[in-house]
Amino acid sequence: MDTPALDLQAIAARAKQILSEVGLHGTEFAEKVGVPYSTLRAYTTAQRPPSAEFLTAIYRAYGYLPSWLLTGDLPAKLSDIGKPPTLQDDFVVIPLLPVHASAGGGVVNDNVAEYKVPGLCFSRQWLSSRHLNEANLRVIVVRGSSMDGVLSHGDRVLIDLNDTQPQSGFVYVLRQGNELLVKYCQLLPGGILRVSSANQQFQPYDVELEKTDDVAIVGRVVASMHEW
Repeated sequence: MDTPALDLQAIAARAKQILSEVGLHGTEFAEKVGVPYSTLRAYTTAQRPPSAEFLTAIYRAYGYLPSWLLTGDLPAKLSDIGKPPTLQDDFVVIPLLPVHASAGGGVVNDNVAEYKVPGLCFSRQWLSSRHLNEANLRVIVVRGSSMDGVLSHGDRVLIDLNDTQPQSGFVYVLRQGNELLVKYCQLLPGGILRVSSANQQFQPYDVELEKTDDVAIVGRVVASMHEW
């Protein structure tokens, strides 16, 4: 019987989860488990699977089981064996950013104090299946009509704050001055950012990133409320 191939993206997400849970930066964590930072980065960016030595060091230092890191099979730690499952084991609350992201023309961010919950609850299994690290995720509310056909006014979207390198065909949250905008963002040669909309009534425009301090990519939209 063939051995199933390891999912390097999922392993990388779980490795990042460990770093988040132990509260260490990459260089500190690498030193703690006795590997070069370049090696740790190869694991957390899905370049190659973790070595047996790394898996052993993770277990000895923090108790994370190699089987969980490699496959996602529970429990994550030996100390969790025998514990009854809890809601927190299966679900996580992703924080709701206290702003609206405009998908229109000049809609100013509003405070979202009217939303009584600190975030939205997501299945850990659902996030893992999409190779998403919960520590990097936030929920935001869309305003306006420039992304009609893709996103609608009032939609909640899930954004990955760690994904800030624009790629064609994806939707991003863009900080422009005091606004957050939901747009297509494409990085062109020379550091030019092309910003466009799904609604053809809104014309695309280019921004020279190196000369525009008040423009930045906040993160990529990885899912909307239509998918969860």
